Amino acid sequence: MKSSMIVTVLLAAVLAGCGATGSAPQPSPPASTSSAQVHTVETAFGPVSIPRSPRRAIALEGGVGPLLQAGITPLATADGDYPDQFLPAEYQKVKDLPIILGKDGPDLEKIAALKPDLMIGFVRGGKAAELSAEAKAQWQKLNAIAPTVLIRSTGSSQTKDATLAMAEALGHGEEAHAAKKAYEAKAADIRTKHAAVLSRHVFAAVDYYEKVNVYSPISWPGDTLVDAGAKLTPVSRDERQENATFLSLEQLGRLSDSTVLLYEQRPDDTPGEGATELLKQPTWRALPAVKASHAYGLPYFFADRYETGLISLEALDTILSRLE
Repeated sequence: MKSSMIVTVLLAAVLAGCGATGSAPQPSPPASTSSAQVHTVETAFGPVSIPRSPRRAIALEGGVGPLLQAGITPLATADGDYPDQFLPAEYQKVKDLPIILGKDGPDLEKIAALKPDLMIGFVRGGKAAELSAEAKAQWQKLNAIAPTVLIRSTGSSQTKDATLAMAEALGHGEEAHAAKKAYEAKAADIRTKHAAVLSRHVFAAVDYYEKVNVYSPISWPGDTLVDAGAKLTPVSRDERQENATFLSLEQLGRLSDSTVLLYEQRPDDTPGEGATELLKQPTWRALPAVKASHAYGLPYFFADRYETGLISLEALDTILSRLE
């Protein structure tokens, strides 16, 4: 599952992988900086003083969009190789940048060699154990290299507000709040304009990564659908601990009551990685919604900020118009 993959690879890497034995590389002594050139922001692990105009930032998970919107192209990224997480113009700016994740977590020596003056991203912390004293100690290894801002998100669906908080930290909160307002206005418009269609249909957002993932309300696609007033399948609608309910391919028949199926669509309009294999399966093709041609690709399926969420809502608007 892509969302779980991102959680496992990136969250674990940022918070756990950096806990290798030995001390973290020590940064060069910072140049003298006046209080007017820095400000303090609240993070998941306490207040951090950061430059008002960072010049050498590294984007941790979720940090690329807020940095680019602030006019800052990061030195390196944790997740620069996922084009479906970025707007096309953004991806062109970051696709060839160094990736600071190694197989065992962040490469601290590589990070230190880049001499960053800021690292920024979000961390999922819905459970107390996820922000434990040990996790904080591990974060301190990154923070020893450069001021590290990790904004807490209490689940995948809350990362939209976490990226907004990053934008505020970078001094671009006004634009981020405008994006949130546009997203909320579009969701309200869909709920009103398509009320009859939404009342008739049951939706399932689905992909396949070793297991079939039927996304829940706390996931990225589930959150977008719920905001638009869609009724989720009973298979996942009550799940509040995991991003999805997991099924085998043989259990896909449990989605027979879902009248609209949605799967990941790449920016080039081809099925996403988690959909390619799923769409080939006989048990998928046997579903009533598929037979009725009510299975659709949804762009920015994993929208982690309001800007990409808005594009996903606009595509959903078009899909619902076909169902009128």
